[in-house]
Amino acid sequence: MPAQFKTRTRLLASVGALYCASFALPSQALAQTAPDTADTAATTAIAATLPAVKVNANAIQSDLQTKALPSYKFTAPLLDTPRSITVIPEELIRETNATTFADALKTVPGITFLGGDAAANPSADRPVIRGFESRNSIFVDGIRDSGVQNRETFDVEIITVIKGPDSVYAGRGSVGGSIDIETKTPKNENFISGSAGVGTDAYKRLTVDVNQKFGDGNAFRFNAMGHDANQPGRNNVYSKRWGVAPSVAFGLNSPTTVTLSYYHLNSYDMPDFSVPFRSTGGTPINSNRSQFYGFNNRDYRYGQTDTGEVRVEHRFNDNLKLKNTTQFGRSTLDYVATNPQLLSATSNILGLQAKSGKYATNSITNQTELTGKATLLGMEHTMTGGIEFSHEKSLYEGYLVTDSAGNNIRSNTPCAVAYNCTGINAWNPDNPWLGHIVLNGDTGFPGAATHTQTNVASAYLFDSVKITDQWLFNAGVRFDRFDVTAIQQGAKDLTNNANLFSYQVGLVYKPVPSVSLYTSYGTSANPPGANSGIGGGTDQLTTTNQDLSPERSRNIEVGAKWDVLDRLSLNLALFQTDKTNARVSDGLGGTINAGKQRVRGVEVGSAGNITGAWSVFGGYSYLDAITVDAGAASPTSSGLPMVTVPKHNFTLWSFYDVMPKLKVGAGVAVASKTYASVSPTVRKWTPGYARVDAVATYHVTKTVDLQLNVNNIFDRKYFSTAYPIYATWAPGRSAMLTLNFYQ
Repeated sequence: MPAQFKTRTRLLASVGALYCASFALPSQALAQTAPDTADTAATTAIAATLPAVKVNANAIQSDLQTKALPSYKFTAPLLDTPRSITVIPEELIRETNATTFADALKTVPGITFLGGDAAANPSADRPVIRGFESRNSIFVDGIRDSGVQNRETFDVEIITVIKGPDSVYAGRGSVGGSIDIETKTPKNENFISGSAGVGTDAYKRLTVDVNQKFGDGNAFRFNAMGHDANQPGRNNVYSKRWGVAPSVAFGLNSPTTVTLSYYHLNSYDMPDFSVPFRSTGGTPINSNRSQFYGFNNRDYRYGQTDTGEVRVEHRFNDNLKLKNTTQFGRSTLDYVATNPQLLSATSNILGLQAKSGKYATNSITNQTELTGKATLLGMEHTMTGGIEFSHEKSLYEGYLVTDSAGNNIRSNTPCAVAYNCTGINAWNPDNPWLGHIVLNGDTGFPGAATHTQTNVASAYLFDSVKITDQWLFNAGVRFDRFDVTAIQQGAKDLTNNANLFSYQVGLVYKPVPSVSLYTSYGTSANPPGANSGIGGGTDQLTTTNQDLSPERSRNIEVGAKWDVLDRLSLNLALFQTDKTNARVSDGLGGTINAGKQRVRGVEVGSAGNITGAWSVFGGYSYLDAITVDAGAASPTSSGLPMVTVPKHNFTLWSFYDVMPKLKVGAGVAVASKTYASVSPTVRKWTPGYARVDAVATYHVTKTVDLQLNVNNIFDRKYFSTAYPIYATWAPGRSAMLTLNFYQ
């Protein structure tokens, strides 16, 4: 570790020690009691969701009045947290049969997904929150989940989506928001549950979740999954994966709980770049949804993720708790894909380009957080302070893919060479592959591989102050020391060092205990190289941006939250996000901090029970996203709409117990036109769509359910992701029958 990094480590450790000392108050100064045991805290993680899960009642419940969010950083219940937060519970994931991270997030309005191709933009999870990519703002158990991945849900307890600039919670980046995945951990009880599903398009899925107590206050939990399915409506596109997640906890009945966990996921699927846009703009070309333009005997995408975690939680007393988490992670992604592109604006001949990438990320993070309650100056405080140190190393290597004549076909496909070109809807994916694939690093070409190393040291403090029964104040500050270095063969080493300061403040007024009216202001800081060398457009460290200052963003929001009869949660938010000193071209081959983007919007949401038998989850978002200032070099681009931001987005799931043993539900997702690329003369977009899903669950016994999901009932043809040069077909109609068991 560099000497300067060690110095900062000692400095931040001293800050943490002083913060801990500030909680060493006489017992008579301590405020009301907190949860008694680590086991209670673990179960509260589920109950704290919006909505919480009540499996026996088979309904989505709302219980926000006294519950806290899982993360220590949230020092108030969701009802009294002054910003937009959506929590996706395990029950909703199960009911909608959302088997991937992307499927689960599609139940939340204001989130879209961006495609990728190669190099700086790999083909993997790329969520866009309120108009800004958040690929590197995904967290697992409060720790940044770096790396290029396609994530699963089999080990997910809840998913928390924080919307708007939130570097105060997440650190670097986080312009549009961040996403935290809470994993399943051992509980102080014995149970076994699981599922077995079959369906159309060769769908097969098995899961198991076993929790077993041993000794006094110790427990072991094991989750496993196997999945194999084709994509409905698409030929030759499939997904195969399996995963295991064992964990063990000691001391669930004591003040000190130690939890050890491991997560492993293997995935093997067919990358799908579907259909291109014409260079003159408009919607994607008119191609059959079933037509796949890849090579069955060449294309592949293989991913692997391994994460180990050690968590120690200690309760000093009813008002003071300490948590230390160490997380080790490694993720890899390796793929070769076909990218069909029209040879010219007027041509109907597709050149079958090859896109590829090989990525590996290793990371280690240590995080220490102290949370407590105290009465200071006559006001009740709930505070959390923390320090965090992380080290990440990423490697990108590209493949050199050549045809049988030796031509590099990344962006050039001479039709004189066999199997390089095809007419629309005239390609056979079983055609032979006659070319060659070699890692660029093995060819000796300059720029073949990029090694990126990122060191971050952070300190943060959050406080929720109960001024009176009606007025609450919420604030948070965070400091990050960010150091990134990129080394590329044949190029000058790149570095960026930045001090990042972020904060948020919010004021809550409660006219009655179940209603919160709030206003808040939050910021984010996005330095060059914030993506750790694994993609993200202008976030990638380059010779033209390495000396630039961080981009800055701010979010102003006013809103209301209402917990109706402790069973239905409603929320409304009006907001404006401004990204200032954004990186833009200077017109001379360089990059400067001179741009500005703005997103204005309204969001409404609901979750919980309307009646004892009727529950809902969903919302609507309106986003007016524009590039206010594209820089002096591109004045005609100022005022244009931002990409991957549908102006209107509506999602709603509704469930109803029609009889004691039968529950039915339906889900609707509606999105307006979404731009894939925008210029003063050319615009490319995917059309708006409306999709309807349905589910029926029959309780065979108290411990066995049969669940039938039918997705995209009307077989709507639409696109799920877009990229400036292509759009990806969404799945067609499908049906899955799942047997769920609990014991």
